[in-house]
Amino acid sequence: MPPLVYRLDATQPASHRLGVELDLDLDALRAAGSLAGEELLLFLPTWTPGSYLIREYSRQLSRVEASGADGAILPCVKVAKNRFRIATPAGARTVRIRYQVYARELSVRTADVTAEHAYWNHACVLLWPVAARRLAVQLTVQHPPEWRLACALGQLHTPLATPGSVTLMAHDLDEVLDSPILIGDFEQIEWQVAGVTHRIVLDGLGGVRPPETLIADLTRIIERAAAVFGGALPYRDYTFLCLFAAEGHGGLEHAASTTLLMARTALSDAKQYREFLGLAAHEHFHAWNVKRMRPVEFWDYDYENENYSSLLWLVEGWTAYYDDLLCHRAGLLTREDYLAVMAKNVNTMLTGPGRLRLSLAESSFDAWIRLYRPDENTRNSSQNYYGNGAVAALCLDLMIRRTTRGAASLDDVLRRLYDHTFGQGRGYTREDVADAVRSVAGVEVVRAHAALVDGALDPDLAALLGDFGIRVRALENPKPYFGVSFNSGSTTVASVTLDSPADRAGIAPGDECIAVAGLRVDSSNWNDVFAAVARCGVAIEVLLARRGVITRLFVTPGATMPGVAFEILDVATTEQQHLRDLWLVPPTK
Repeated sequence: MPPLVYRLDATQPASHRLGVELDLDLDALRAAGSLAGEELLLFLPTWTPGSYLIREYSRQLSRVEASGADGAILPCVKVAKNRFRIATPAGARTVRIRYQVYARELSVRTADVTAEHAYWNHACVLLWPVAARRLAVQLTVQHPPEWRLACALGQLHTPLATPGSVTLMAHDLDEVLDSPILIGDFEQIEWQVAGVTHRIVLDGLGGVRPPETLIADLTRIIERAAAVFGGALPYRDYTFLCLFAAEGHGGLEHAASTTLLMARTALSDAKQYREFLGLAAHEHFHAWNVKRMRPVEFWDYDYENENYSSLLWLVEGWTAYYDDLLCHRAGLLTREDYLAVMAKNVNTMLTGPGRLRLSLAESSFDAWIRLYRPDENTRNSSQNYYGNGAVAALCLDLMIRRTTRGAASLDDVLRRLYDHTFGQGRGYTREDVADAVRSVAGVEVVRAHAALVDGALDPDLAALLGDFGIRVRALENPKPYFGVSFNSGSTTVASVTLDSPADRAGIAPGDECIAVAGLRVDSSNWNDVFAAVARCGVAIEVLLARRGVITRLFVTPGATMPGVAFEILDVATTEQQHLRDLWLVPPTK
């Protein structure tokens, strides 16, 4: 038997509780050096890789109890928020641990056990011996017999297996924490891509039917992703675990699977379906970019503390660039559709003042305290390394293509970085990234890209795209601009954009807008009233409630920042057309 044997009881899912029983082989722990004297120390992870926030999963644990081989209760003391110390008898060979996990949070990173299904990441569930991450583990999961189980871990098939009981095996802590479980009465489709088995598990769809093109669309995305890295798939099989609910959106990557959460209507609406495919492309691309090729700081995860890296603009930003690009390469987005998506990213970037104040590298490092813990000032003080990182990746790709006259692209950088770091059994550093870019496109491109990552993000997209026969057109928008966002369902200010008319007038988060130009406003009519009375450059009176005191301020609306659109030029030079056709799939004639 493996040194760690878990039994997970999900047979009463309506209780929202998951029972856990763990048998530990103390001799194996002694051999691994993880048993201090006769004391056993267990920990529960505090976060899930791919979601950079300390989430304090231990708050959902019941009392942890320990017993010896004879059933005698052993002292078990909580010594930290997520650590437990057990005094074991001298010479004891085994210890059994019991506890429950409360599981009622439907997200891609947590645990949700209900009458309809059971889903969890093991980071929320498995207490593990400290300093024993390389020990093998066996998990037996018991669940309602009418349900099925999906997980990337290998299954142990035994003659005594019964319906409602599945035994899984993992080599170590890293593998088991990277393999979430979904159980339920779901639909599963299995198919082959390049001789490798892929599965998609559809849970919670109700009466919604997936599009007939779903498997063909995913196949094309998978093939285009593999082509970026040389054509081979890096896993023995792969599973898309899809959670559908009334609402929600998110994805979390794993080495041989991913979890996707979307509204159940996503597969029946053309726009939402395209977003679903983009999300699937994003998380699947992570099978290379971060699950294998990853920053040196992530090579051996510390599951109890923050793992800081200044490279999330590559981990997430480059992936966000490729998710839409792969959909275009797969024929799921036209050139015009793809350019519209990229223009939307650019417009979002332009409206965020934080891009001029905190670099992509700094914002990556601060993910733990900014992006995953947004507050009223986040947009003003930091930037989103997903969308803005995708814009920087676009710029880098175009610079490489322009410099090499189309002979190379960001694909070549990724392949080189993958081969020279993960291929050599190590994580990458910022210098490794620079070396990969330098080898493909030269030192000037390295310098230009560093300016985008380490300084203000304000690229000259008109010049870059112009070399590809694409015009950046400013969208004239003379509408008056105020510069606030409200809390949902109210006119209470959630945030104020730095240097906006509202900011200059002294409006602050927490202020409640009661009237504008003498007209009463609420969440249902704010937009209509403001549009009716506001004029650019003309001050208007705003009546506020601020901490219980009625206040009058005068705000002078400005003009809304013009957005941009990307347009393919009808007349382009031969060189422009050549570069454009190498970047964007030529239209079918």
